[in-house]
Amino acid sequence: MLFRKKLQNIIQPIVVLIIVQLTWLSLAALWIYFYISNHIVIKKVGNGVSPTLMPGSYHVLVLIFGCVLLVLLQVGFYFIYIYLNRQINVNRVQDQFITSITHELKSPLASIQLYLETLESRQVPEKKLHEFIQLMIKDTNRLQLMIDRILGTITIDQKRLAFDFKVYNMKSLIPLILKEVLTKYTGHITNNVSLENSPSCRCVLDKNAFKIIFINLVDNAIKYAGNKFSLKIQCRCFEKYYQIEFIDQGMGIPAKERKRVFRKFYRVYGYKIPDVRGTGLGLYISREVIRYHGGKIKVVKTGNNQGTVIRIEIPIYKKAKKRHTNRLLRHTIKRKKRSERAE
Repeated sequence: MLFRKKLQNIIQPIVVLIIVQLTWLSLAALWIYFYISNHIVIKKVGNGVSPTLMPGSYHVLVLIFGCVLLVLLQVGFYFIYIYLNRQINVNRVQDQFITSITHELKSPLASIQLYLETLESRQVPEKKLHEFIQLMIKDTNRLQLMIDRILGTITIDQKRLAFDFKVYNMKSLIPLILKEVLTKYTGHITNNVSLENSPSCRCVLDKNAFKIIFINLVDNAIKYAGNKFSLKIQCRCFEKYYQIEFIDQGMGIPAKERKRVFRKFYRVYGYKIPDVRGTGLGLYISREVIRYHGGKIKVVKTGNNQGTVIRIEIPIYKKAKKRHTNRLLRHTIKRKKRSERAE
């Protein structure tokens, strides 16, 4: 059903464009046929026709000018088609986002409400009470993550980023961030996350913003894990950049979707992809935050049931993008001074 709807959304604009193009081409063909046929007739009976009726250079210029106008119309229709097609895609994606986020918000709220009504209406054993509380905390964290992603997207789109950049030693920072992220998950998840190597490199970044990236990537790895969850994080220090790779053994991402997954609201659909609810904002926010840091994020390896490798590269302090990293530090200092004066 979903594939049929997507196919219909693609075919309809194409059919409209083809009809418009055929109309204009038919008009052009009739115009050229009329001109050539008249030219042939006049040429055959040229001696018997008044010179004022003979086609001259003026008529040729009119034909050329008309053809130019026709070409311009074709180009204009092409750009109109591209624009309308993009608007259709944006509207479709936004509709999918609204439907998805509505379900995402309703589901944990209904769960929390059910647990609270159960606790209010009956006497629950202590063991069961502890289980209910843990489940409600899990649903609350899920709601908080969605709200943070939506607010984060609004902040990014409105260019109201308020980062607190500092120079960190990645050897100590990465294990600290990972530890803070994993506190929200149970032992089964934490036992299947491993950090391999954390070399000593200094980078300019915002700790809390980087933590959001880890939350998004760990959350995606869990959602698309399939039957067994496993996540390996590898860190390397090169001459000019620090590299972090998130390697999972999940469902993978089709090769044609590697760049698209970082678009806002974009989600991968397919019969081999599990029906996982989400906002389609996690990777978009991660990409924008990484870009602001002067780094890159991309999918370097993936495939159906072959897992996914997402690579992050951050410039090393005083070795790469010196102007950019220094500007980030100056921006933080200025913002703090303005905040202190305001107080």
